[in-house]
This record gives sequence, C-alpha cells and structure tokens, in this order.
Amino acid sequence: MFKGFRYAWPAVYTVIGLTFLAVPWRGERKLVRYRGTLGVVGPAVERLLKHAMVPGGAAAMTLGHTILAVDEAAFYGTWTHEIVHVRQYERWGVLFVPAYLISSIWIKARGGDAYWDNPFEVQARAEDINAQGQC
Repeated sequence: MFKGFRYAWPAVYTVIGLTFLAVPWRGERKLVRYRGTLGVVGPAVERLLKHAMVPGGAAAMTLGHTILAVDEAAFYGTWTHEIVHVRQYERWGVLFVPAYLISSIWIKARGGDAYWDNPFEVQARAEDINAQGQC
C-alpha cells in the first residue's frame, strides 16, 4: 500500500493521540519516537489509562500511529502488541474505532468479554506472543 496513505488514512486518530501532549493536566508528558510510531508517556496519560476498558486499567493504548503509555518502560514493553493495532488502523483507517466498538458491543451482547474476546485484541495478543517467541 502507498506509504503516505497508511499514515493519512488513520491520521485523525494520530492527531487525537498527540493532543495528549497539550492537555493541561498536571504531570509531565514526553514524546517518544520509535519505528514509525509516536509515544506519549507520563503521569497524565497514566491517569487516563487507569480508567480504560480493561479491569485495572491499561499500560498502553493506540490511537492511529500514536501509542499512549503510562511510562517509557510500558511503551517499549507493549510495543509489539500495540504495533498490531497500528497496522489495524492502517488497514481500517477512520473506520477502525467504530469497527472496534461495534465488535465489543456485539461480543458483550452475546455474553463474551468486550475486551478479551474482541477480534482486534485477539489478533494483537496472538501476534505479540508469536513475536516474543521469535526473540
């Protein structure tokens, strides 16, 4: 696929992710660039992720090519999982978030877990495990 399109198609979410650098929350924020992704890390992001969909919160979350993480260790530690979501954003573009949410609602309505059984998360966990096994 045309490389510029991979960045343009989900760009609205990347911009939303980058706005976390400017949100006037207390606490430091830092931008980390790594292998085609941008990480926003720090205590302000940690507070947001503490209230994520996953019980107990999340260490990281992807918006386009931006990965929000509680700290740099979490950014690098979750990167192989989060890069799968980046590729999903590249594939689905602006439709990714609606597709993810509709999948979660459908799964929950059928008695499953909206996060753990979501096919986007299942794929990310599977590829993460596979990548760790190749190290």
